[in-house]
Amino acid sequence: MAKKEKQAVAKTKVAASKVVEDRTFGMKNKKGASAQKHIAQMTSNLKGSGTVEQKRKEAEKEQREKEKKAAEDAKRETALLLARPAQIQKVPFGVDPKTVVCIFWRKGDCEKGKKCKFAHDLSVERRTEKKNLYTDVREGDEEKKKQETSADWDEEKLRSVVLSKKGNQKTTTDKVCKFFVSAIEDGKYGWFWICPNGADKCMYKHALPPGFVLKTKEQRAAEKALLDKSPLKTLTLEDFLESERHKLTGTLTPVTPETFAKWKQSRLDQKAAEEQLRKAKDNTGRALFESGKWTGEDESDDEEDDDVFNLQKLRRETEAIQIRKEEERLALQHGYELPPVAGQSVEDVVGDGSDAGEKTAESTNGEAAAS
Repeated sequence: MAKKEKQAVAKTKVAASKVVEDRTFGMKNKKGASAQKHIAQMTSNLKGSGTVEQKRKEAEKEQREKEKKAAEDAKRETALLLARPAQIQKVPFGVDPKTVVCIFWRKGDCEKGKKCKFAHDLSVERRTEKKNLYTDVREGDEEKKKQETSADWDEEKLRSVVLSKKGNQKTTTDKVCKFFVSAIEDGKYGWFWICPNGADKCMYKHALPPGFVLKTKEQRAAEKALLDKSPLKTLTLEDFLESERHKLTGTLTPVTPETFAKWKQSRLDQKAAEEQLRKAKDNTGRALFESGKWTGEDESDDEEDDDVFNLQKLRRETEAIQIRKEEERLALQHGYELPPVAGQSVEDVVGDGSDAGEKTAESTNGEAAAS
């Protein structure tokens, strides 16, 4: 019965008892026989006045109990008619009855239940079984283990066997040994399996990786059959390239010996340019010193420095011009001309008309002052 249904039944009983108490309040001689009979009738009427669902469930419960009791009675009668006379279970002196399985419980008709002095557990026989002193149990276990492989185990058994083998404990990595995984997947792993990578000295782990799921024989057979039927198994490289070529879209250039040679040459030129640019960027002081390029750069710097404004050179040129003009003035004053300096044009020496006029005026003023 559900929790809500139990709560509803309990509430109904409490309400019924409260109604009976209210109705019998003030009744005289409550403990009398007639009064008690009247109270019981009122209580039964109130309890029977539940919902239709509750009445149906109570009726079903009573019916199940009756059927169960009838089945047990029929089983007991059949056992009495067909069974042999009742056996009396005996145990030798000094033997604990709890180490002997109850024969009636074994048949399923022990009526004593927990009060029975005999054991109701089949594992008791295995625990009390005597060992044979004339046979070595280990030989049978070893033969059985030699025949067992991981193909006969489930995942839980496989993990327990892996943990029981104490070898390969000192590992230097978290990687799982590929031979170990391959042996498990191929069903070759067993008690006497030896790792090809140095046995117990293998540096990789011999433990199942997290999330490893052991595949059954049927699953492996289905995967193998599916792989055999797959077209990828018979697909050649030429077919694959042809299928990929048909997937290309847009304006494309077909690959011919001419186009390939052109593309290869452009590619080589591009690589050479990139390599030259990289070397130019990677030039260091030592590389420049060994190559001798730094001297040419210094000379070019000196030439560039000649074009820069130089005060000493300007002073020398200014003094030379002043001396030349003074000589020209004296020559004009005395009536002769100076020869032109090498590297100067006639116009630089004679000057334009304005300069001549100025010089003539200067000479006239000088003569007047002299006279």
